Amino acid sequence: MTRRRFLKGGVFTAFTAAVIFLGWFIARPKSADAYTISTIVTAGCHEKVTTEAFLAVRQDADPANAATAAAAAPFLADRNDQALIDDLEFTPANDMTDLGGATLLVGVRDNDLKGRDSMDLSQLPLVHGDPSAQREHCLRGANEQEPGGSAAAVSDCRVFILERVNQALDGLDATTGMPDPTNRTSLPLYLALRHGVNALLPTFYVRIGQAIHAVEDSFTHTYRTPDGMQITVVLDWVDEANGNLVEAIDGPPHSSEMDRCDDPDDLRLQKRELATEAATAVLRATLDPSQPNDQKITAVGAILDKYLTYSPGCTFANNWCDAPEHKYGNVSLLGCSVGGPENRSAASGLAVFLGLLALLRRARRRRRAMVGMPLLFIASLLPSRAFAQPEAAQPGFEATAAAAVAAEEKHAPPPPVTTPVKEPGPKDPSKMALGAYLGGSGSYAYAAAAVTLGARLRFSKHWTFGLDAEWNPWIAINGRTAVRAGAFNGYGTVILRLPLAYEKFNLRTTANLGFSRLLIDLYGAPKGSMGIYAGFSPLGLEWKVSRLLFVIINPLNFAMPAPQLSGVPLTYSQYRVTIGLEIYGG
Repeated sequence: MTRRRFLKGGVFTAFTAAVIFLGWFIARPKSADAYTISTIVTAGCHEKVTTEAFLAVRQDADPANAATAAAAAPFLADRNDQALIDDLEFTPANDMTDLGGATLLVGVRDNDLKGRDSMDLSQLPLVHGDPSAQREHCLRGANEQEPGGSAAAVSDCRVFILERVNQALDGLDATTGMPDPTNRTSLPLYLALRHGVNALLPTFYVRIGQAIHAVEDSFTHTYRTPDGMQITVVLDWVDEANGNLVEAIDGPPHSSEMDRCDDPDDLRLQKRELATEAATAVLRATLDPSQPNDQKITAVGAILDKYLTYSPGCTFANNWCDAPEHKYGNVSLLGCSVGGPENRSAASGLAVFLGLLALLRRARRRRRAMVGMPLLFIASLLPSRAFAQPEAAQPGFEATAAAAVAAEEKHAPPPPVTTPVKEPGPKDPSKMALGAYLGGSGSYAYAAAAVTLGARLRFSKHWTFGLDAEWNPWIAINGRTAVRAGAFNGYGTVILRLPLAYEKFNLRTTANLGFSRLLIDLYGAPKGSMGIYAGFSPLGLEWKVSRLLFVIINPLNFAMPAPQLSGVPLTYSQYRVTIGLEIYGG
């Protein structure tokens, strides 16, 4: 293949891969996050707004608010709490890395995640599509239809906020009126490396975070009066996602363009500033230690009256009072409005069509060179008499055929020389041989790397035994720290070999069993925890590079370090691709 053809093939492959990815992206399950939460592909709007609000309270220099600022002071984290903070799926601002600040952000994110992985596209739509949970995002429930749907949705959202505020106040110290770090609530939480846990976190910050999420969403999921203070229309996501939204009945659809917090225009800047202002007010009211809980509830009610009241009169008939928010849509990578499953399916179909078109264009270039091959193949499958005349009508048929066979045999190439390929090690491959192994691995499920050093004893032609030491750093795709020390694994290795004397490679099956030691603190699993290690590679290759060296390729290698077996077990299962070197003397 020439360089030009190689480059063309590479461009074509990249184009096809891009088309496939684009089709997946468009057709992927849809989620409604309101202000987005921080992931590797979305901006941390809820975290940004909440951080600004909390720091405004915590760092308030006004002497009149000194007691409230003191109530918001950082919580010291013990070793286990710090392990959780270090393993979060997002990176809190520097002033929010204490237990109180981090828990507040975890609580804000919980409305969208409910203990799920922030990148689990198969599960998050189920969370967001729960009809009974729409009030947590100030969206319409399935039965909140026009007329009166927006008023009912606002009422439900307010009820949810007050429920969570009451629960948050139960997390205050009865004597001081300040958040109690020992009063804790169990919350399902997905961590970057530890993955799914039930975390015990300070009650006040968990529940007030959930309430503030709904307060913030009330600005991005609604149309409002020109001053932004009252709600005129509440948006719908459930019916939109199901593809059966009728705007005159269900209200306007949820708009992803309203979820942005980068202030692209004056309207969205106003919404973000008001959301921050309202969240700050709720935090200041509930953290004020000078007020009893009933007064705090009254104060929160007044805040909701200020920012979350319904203003009637905007309907489908008057185009929702010509709300400026109505112009925003759901912008995809193609720059088009993607409002429901039908549009996403159409766009996905377009991507598939483009991919097929590319394949057909490439195939057409080779048509002339390839056109004879299928015909020859089909002819070889048909009976010889399908195209032949009867033998009686073909004089000398047998003689002609015999002459053709003889000519073919005369000019046939000589048979290949079958010389055994020498293996590394002793001249007699059945003799025992000592060797060493050095390998590297990468895992594509539970991301990790591994570096392995080991000794080898080739006991016989078919069996090899070894001892291996491995450093196995773990990789957090969306954590605060990308690469962490992970585990140290030590194990014995058993290899069943299938030598192929006349080939440049052999086949092998590998099994490992040993111990795993944790090198980092994780939530509920302290550094130094010890457990087991198991590994298995069903099919690998030994490439005979020289008389000393094998290159070992294990394309599917399952590894399971389990450095903690007591309490809540810790396992970090990995599907690896492994490449290594084995050296033998003799």
